Amino acid sequence: MWVAALSFVTGCISLTDRQKCILEYTGGAAVGAGAIGTGVALSKRDQDQYLSWVVPASVAGGALIGGIAGYFLCAEAAPPPPPPPPPPPPPPPPPPPPPPQRIILRGVHFDFDKAVIRPVDRPVLDEAAETLKGNPNVKVYVNGYCDAIGTRAYNLRLSQRRAEAVTAYLEDKGIPASQLIPQGFGKTHFVATNRTAVGRAQNRRVELVPAEQ
Repeated sequence: MWVAALSFVTGCISLTDRQKCILEYTGGAAVGAGAIGTGVALSKRDQDQYLSWVVPASVAGGALIGGIAGYFLCAEAAPPPPPPPPPPPPPPPPPPPPPPQRIILRGVHFDFDKAVIRPVDRPVLDEAAETLKGNPNVKVYVNGYCDAIGTRAYNLRLSQRRAEAVTAYLEDKGIPASQLIPQGFGKTHFVATNRTAVGRAQNRRVELVPAEQ
């Protein structure tokens, strides 16, 4: 009966695993002690008198001892594992690549009907050479021009000689020929009037133009 009652209680009441374990120790000890008490009472002559107090006392004592034993012997239920940490935020997108550096190269000018580098223009070409050394992958158009005096054919050849003179100067400064593209345009692409000496001097020039700009 005690075992049946204990099974009913532990099955119907919502208890933790540890509470069920303690209750089982309590019930089992109560049943065992009650059985012992009953056996002792039945061995006496005055059975009714002994049954009236020995059995309840045995059951109560057994239940107390079983409960104490269960309290120390029944392990605490392991706490539930903590929730997994949230996933780390995605890494920020990489910054956009910097815009390509714009290379500025100054040109030089020539005396009338000449294709010789003037001493005053050498520092300009030296500066251009240093810039090109720092940008070895940049190809440069070396564009030669003339003023409006003279025939078209002659000025085309003269502008080509001017472009080649600047190219040779830069090569002497360590710039590979593969990085330079000389080309003459003759008396075209004027940047100033040809009616004055100052304007014509501005048109007699070589421009250095990076190929990708």
